[in-house]
Amino acid sequence: MVHMKNIVKNAILLSLTAILLIAAPTKALAANKVNVLNDIEWNSFIEEKIEQDKTPGLAVAVVNGSDVDYKNWGYANIEEQTPVTENTVFGIGSCSKAFTALAIFLLQEEGKLSIEDSVAEYLPWWNVTWKGQPQDTKIWQLLEHCSGIPNSTMMHYAVRDSTPSNEELAHIAENIELAYEPGTIFEYCNLGYNILAYLTETVSGVSFEEYVTNEILQPIGMTNSGYHIPTTQGYRWFFRKLLPYDEPEFVMSSGDGGLRSTPKDMTLWIEAQLGHSDLPEKLERAITASHETPEAYEVKLENGVVQYNGWLCHDGYRFHTGTNTNFSSFIMFDKERDIGIFSVSNAWIYTADYAGNSIYQVMKGEQINKQQYSLLDPISTTDNVSTYITVIGLAVTLLILLLTFTQKKRIAKKQTDLAKEKKKLFIRCCVLMPLLLLTALLPKIVTSIAGYGFTSYKMIGVWLPYSFLIAFAMLSAMILMMLISSITRYFIVKDKK
Repeated sequence: MVHMKNIVKNAILLSLTAILLIAAPTKALAANKVNVLNDIEWNSFIEEKIEQDKTPGLAVAVVNGSDVDYKNWGYANIEEQTPVTENTVFGIGSCSKAFTALAIFLLQEEGKLSIEDSVAEYLPWWNVTWKGQPQDTKIWQLLEHCSGIPNSTMMHYAVRDSTPSNEELAHIAENIELAYEPGTIFEYCNLGYNILAYLTETVSGVSFEEYVTNEILQPIGMTNSGYHIPTTQGYRWFFRKLLPYDEPEFVMSSGDGGLRSTPKDMTLWIEAQLGHSDLPEKLERAITASHETPEAYEVKLENGVVQYNGWLCHDGYRFHTGTNTNFSSFIMFDKERDIGIFSVSNAWIYTADYAGNSIYQVMKGEQINKQQYSLLDPISTTDNVSTYITVIGLAVTLLILLLTFTQKKRIAKKQTDLAKEKKKLFIRCCVLMPLLLLTALLPKIVTSIAGYGFTSYKMIGVWLPYSFLIAFAMLSAMILMMLISSITRYFIVKDKK
C-alpha cells in the first residue's frame, strides 16, 4: 500500500491542516444563520470540488445556534438515480468513536467502572507486555490512543463472510507485545476502540450495539441510526472510475467505525454535544465528562491538538473525520460559537472534509482559503498511479510476448555464441527471479514498512483499490515474460547449434 500508514491518518491530518490554519483565534460574527448553506462562493467552491473529485453524493448539515439546515448534492445511488437527502443512511467511519467513548463515560456515571481502572479488572485474560515486561493498561489509555497497541492490529481481523464479534476483536490484543510504553506516545489505534466496545458489553451485561442504541441513540432521538443497518450505495475507485462497492462483513467492527447514520440524526448528535437537547441527566453528565480530560492524561499531537474520548480538540472546538472503505465523513462542534457541522459522502474521498472545513470558515465570517483544500487524495492517487502502471506494464508485456514469438526468426539471421547465451541467461535469471519474487511481495512489503504488518492480499484489497494489486500483478507478469523470453532464447540458440 502506498503510504498506507498515512492513509488512515490522512483524514485527521487534513482536518488539522484545514482547521488549524484557518482557525486562528477570531471573534468574527458568524454568517447569516438562515442563509449559511446558500452562500454563493461556498456553493461554487463545493460544486467545483464535487466535479474535480467525481463525488457520487454529498450531504452537509449545519447547526447554527437554534437553526438547523441541510444541503445535498448528487446521488445516493447513481444507477437508480436516487438523490442524497438528509435522511440518507451513510457509514460514518471513525466519527463512531465518540459514541463508543460516551458509552464508557455512561458506565462511569452508573458507577460500574472508572476510566482510571485497569483493563485487566474487567478482562481477566488481558496480558500485554512492553520489552518483555507486563504492562498495566488503563481504560483512559485506550480512549486517548496511547495504549501502546499498534494500529497494524486492524489488519489482523479474520477474513471471512461474517461480522466479527466485539469479543473476538478484543482478543486480538491478548498476549500482544506493545509498540511502546502505555501512556507515553500517541498512535491512532482502531483496535483500542473495539476493546472499549467489548468492555462495554462485559460491564453492562448487554451487547455493545444494544447499549449504545438504548442509552445514547434513542434518548437523543437518533431513530434512523444504528449498527449493521442497511446504508445507501457506496463507491470506490477502480481504474479511474467510481464503481459500486460494498464494505465486506469482516471489517464491519462496531466500536471503531461501525455506526451508520443520517445527516438529520447527526444534527441531533451535534445538538446533544452543544447542550441544546433535553436529555436524561445521566447522559448529559456523561457527555460533559467526555468533553474533558485530566491534563495528566493528555497526549498532545502537533500544534497543541489533543486526541481524547473520540474527539480531536483544539482551542475549544472538537472534530473528527471518518472513513469506511466506501464512505467518508467529517464532524465538528464549537461550543463557544454555538455551531456544529456534519458532512458525508458515499465514497472515500476528501470532498466531505473540504465541505465541512470550508463551511466552518463561512460560519465564522471568514473567506474560504481555497489553497488549503488541494491535498493529494490518497485513494484516487493510488488508483491513478496503479492505472498508469497497469497500462504500461500491459503494453511492455505484449511487446515482450510479440518479440518472444518472433525471436526464432530473428536469431536464425544472426551469428550466436552458445557460451555467451548461457552466461546471459544466468545473469538474467539472477536478476529477474528475485525481482519477480520482490514484485509479487511488494504490496505486502510496502504495507509492512508503513506500519501495518505483512498483511493478506485480501485485506490490502479491502483498504486500497483493486487496481493497486492488479498493477503489481501486471508488473509480475511483465517480469515473468522477460524470464520466459530469456529461457526460450537460450534453447533456440542451443537447438541451432
